Amino acid sequence: MINSIKLIIGSLLLCSCAGTIHTVKHDNTQTVYKKAIIISAESSNYISFQPGAIISPGVYVPLFDDPAAEKHEVIGNTDMVIKQELEKHGIYAEIVKKGEIAEEFDFIVGYYDTWRWDFKQILDKLEIIFVSPTGTLLAKSTYNIYKNKELHNFPSPEKEVPKMIKELLGK
Repeated sequence: MINSIKLIIGSLLLCSCAGTIHTVKHDNTQTVYKKAIIISAESSNYISFQPGAIISPGVYVPLFDDPAAEKHEVIGNTDMVIKQELEKHGIYAEIVKKGEIAEEFDFIVGYYDTWRWDFKQILDKLEIIFVSPTGTLLAKSTYNIYKNKELHNFPSPEKEVPKMIKELLGK
């Protein structure tokens, strides 16, 4: 019985540590989008591992505040996950490199990702923006890992992008 209670409490604690998503739509019109251009990131941001101390089982305290994120080669496949999610919602999406010229599209998708190490690379922050062909910001969604970064559910683009795209599209 006690083990069951510990398991339930532990599960609730880990599930509640997934992080937060904040989405703001700047264009409230119900536009039907058919084609998007995704600007593939040239690099990712990376926060180096920080030494810390384990003060009791399951409680890790870093010795220093998070350092600034550093530029790093692209981590993960965020652009592909965004493409797949848009296409699930009936929007054709094309991935291009920054500076490439694309024709006939309804909006541009940009993203910025920050990663950290915790037994494997985990998503610390992800920002996805929708911009009109004229350069007007249509919507922005930001995922941030839970404040206590040591308790998380190993966030990744595969877990967070579907929720973010759904909010960005207002579905």
